[in-house]
Amino acid sequence: MRKIEEVLRLSAQGKSVRVISRETGVSRPSVATYLEKAAEHEIGWPLPAGMDVQALEQLLFAAVETPKSTPVIPNWQEVATEIQAHNRP
Repeated sequence: MRKIEEVLRLSAQGKSVRVISRETGVSRPSVATYLEKAAEHEIGWPLPAGMDVQALEQLLFAAVETPKSTPVIPNWQEVATEIQAHNRP
């Protein structure tokens, strides 16, 4: 589980990314990402009323839905024809 809440709390205390990283065990790039995403959504510490950790994670790290691709089904007749043509002497 991400430690976003702790990162925001320590940041509000004026601690640097390096110190937050060391105190939370979260990598420096991850701490920076958490703080950037929180700033984009204007979220700080304390969290807005009614927002729990799960809602915070969903807001900051909403899954980007990728369109599901339809698998391409080969034309087996063409494949067989190509194999036969390739195997001819």
